[in-house]
Amino acid sequence: MKILIADDHPMIRTAIEVLLRDTGLTIVGNATTGEEALRAIDELKPDVLLLDVQMPEGSGMDVLRAVRGQGTRLRVVLLTAGIEDPPLMEAQALKVDGMVLKNSDPAYLIECLDAVRAGRNWIDPELRERIAELTANAPPERPALAPRERELIKCVRKGLRNREIAAQLGVTEGTIKVYLHNVFDKLGVKNRTELAIRADEFLAGSYVKQARA
Repeated sequence: MKILIADDHPMIRTAIEVLLRDTGLTIVGNATTGEEALRAIDELKPDVLLLDVQMPEGSGMDVLRAVRGQGTRLRVVLLTAGIEDPPLMEAQALKVDGMVLKNSDPAYLIECLDAVRAGRNWIDPELRERIAELTANAPPERPALAPRERELIKCVRKGLRNREIAAQLGVTEGTIKVYLHNVFDKLGVKNRTELAIRADEFLAGSYVKQARA
């Protein structure tokens, strides 16, 4: 399995090279910035990217987002001395293959790479515990609104009648009634008056429909 190391600390890169010696894993290159890492991925075609979270010219999270946006099959293991809650949960959402704390037992990195090589995910126990706590304490997921549903809410907020909304959206009045019923159910509101009053809340960015992986 071919490994690319992306870390701007020479001592960390050297330590990883020593640790992986005689493991059957091949280090094909090193990168010290986010931009270098993306170029090296294209040039060297590694199987796994060992990626430092904090790097100049593009953080590890920037690289992870770019890799996942490209839809490649590259497996990514984050290495970090410490990570805040938002990027930790984002990394989880981006389906990172592994996360290892740099101050953990070095054997954890080997264990992680063995798991990743076998097609499994591996998260440092300390980070896994934090993810579980954050997930348990997370507020209920808000319903995602489709673009047409958002337009409907905007019309209701303006005080437009069903006939006027239908003309504006280019559908029949009966279709608007169906749309309204569905939106009422989805958002848990009882009528269009409540929908109009709470329109700004429902049109907030957190209700924007997100693309699913």
